[in-house]
Amino acid sequence: MRISARLVAAMILTSSVAASAAAPSDGTPNANMWRAYADRIPVGSTLSIRMTSGERLTAVLFVVDDTAITVKPKTRVPEPARRIPFAEVDDLRLRPNRVSIGKYVGIGAAVGAAVFLLLLTGVTE
Repeated sequence: MRISARLVAAMILTSSVAASAAAPSDGTPNANMWRAYADRIPVGSTLSIRMTSGERLTAVLFVVDDTAITVKPKTRVPEPARRIPFAEVDDLRLRPNRVSIGKYVGIGAAVGAAVFLLLLTGVTE
């Protein structure tokens, strides 16, 4: 009798845990969350933005106000600044600086080696 009571209790507990896990939780960021996040980002930072329409954008942050952010898209052809309401933002991420010290050291070494070889050959005009 005791084993069957424990078995029933275990079945009830697991079914309630499974039901709560299957219930949709509204953990999606809303406009207030994006506004709070954007307020902490320094002006001039590079952002990756995905909008609810599916459009993706890499841009520099200009202005953060109560209802929207104003950004300057980073494109090959210059575009005007855009104002994006927080309600249209699906994802907003700060892009890290992409400075590679190794790349700069390699370029400096290549230039130095070229100048050295040029001086050894005696090609000066």
